[in-house]
Amino acid sequence: MTSAALWRAGAHLAMDGVVAVAGLVVLTVLGTGLCALPIGLVGLPVTVAAAWALHRLAAFERTRFSVACGVTLTEPPQPPWSWRSLRTVVEIVRSRCTWHLVGYFVLLLGVSWVTTLGVALIWALPLVLALLPVYRGFLPTGEAGFGAWLVSGFPTSLLVSVMAALFGAFASPALVRALMALDLALGTALLSRPRGTELADRVKVLTESRARVVDAAAAERKRIERDLHDGAQQRLVAMSITLGRATSRLRKSGDEATKQLVEDARRETLEAVRELRDLARGLHPPVLTDRGLEAALSGVAALAPVPVRLDVRVDPRPSPTVEAVAYFIVAEALTNVAKHAHASRAWVEVRRDAGHLRMRIGDDGQGGADPARGSGLTGLAGRALAVDGRLHIDSPAGGPTVIGVDLPCG
Repeated sequence: MTSAALWRAGAHLAMDGVVAVAGLVVLTVLGTGLCALPIGLVGLPVTVAAAWALHRLAAFERTRFSVACGVTLTEPPQPPWSWRSLRTVVEIVRSRCTWHLVGYFVLLLGVSWVTTLGVALIWALPLVLALLPVYRGFLPTGEAGFGAWLVSGFPTSLLVSVMAALFGAFASPALVRALMALDLALGTALLSRPRGTELADRVKVLTESRARVVDAAAAERKRIERDLHDGAQQRLVAMSITLGRATSRLRKSGDEATKQLVEDARRETLEAVRELRDLARGLHPPVLTDRGLEAALSGVAALAPVPVRLDVRVDPRPSPTVEAVAYFIVAEALTNVAKHAHASRAWVEVRRDAGHLRMRIGDDGQGGADPARGSGLTGLAGRALAVDGRLHIDSPAGGPTVIGVDLPCG
């Protein structure tokens, strides 16, 4: 350690007591604010302000460590600061980083006695003893006492001075390094970002990013459905009406050949309108947005080739994205029933329970459904995973097949 670094470490250790007192004040205010939380107008802002000050004091400490020994401590995540939000207080109390900071400043109260007084004695005692030959003669008795040992003569005081100088030159720096290592160990353990939080933050970012992608895809499907309904579909309907009028006129003129061509064109136009309606319904059914999941699934059940018993109880409505995922899972599951299950009936149960949308889709078919043998069931699982949901399939040979879906919708 260079001389400049040694003096920076000494200055850092000497300030530990001041920072410890500041930490004690902040922790006292924080505790008072938490106790006063039932008085929302007082406890809430006091708690948030004290927690904010605690994080600022911790940031100051990280800067001190950076200046003193060149070590960069990573800043832990902070709660969303809001002076009037109880959610901020909940995040503060639940955060492991907050309790690390509390632990640091509580322990610093004890450590600072060792570091602050220790660094003072490490440098002051050798300096006082090294100057003993200079001021010994000015003492009232002309001798200095160190416990039972008295230093009275110049040769003895000179020997003590030399030993103190050697101690200050060689032992004091080592002791300062030891105290700095103790201080740094405490700071590294409690002031820096806790292990595992980086992975947790990354998972949170990826989860939020995936949610944004899913929401964007749902919004795009709505836009395409709206454009098809208001654009191409309306134009084709208008064209079919015009072709119908042309057919009426041709019928009067007696031109049967041309009339047949126009009727064929009108029939194809109506077929295109029907296909566009089916396509738009597959993108995002308007009834889902207008009337919710129960009405939309009623339409799916009515069009299913097998009788479907429907029981939907979702109050309040989940988010539009979760509603869309639930709708398409049920629609695709019933399509699979019609194609592969050889069932005589099916049932769908949807419940909203404690922040989750739970669905059961079953049939009395032949069973034996295996996601590994086809993409249909894999697609259902993929839709559920897109919103962090889970899908379970119970399909023994001979049936029945029951698909359980759990979608978070809190």
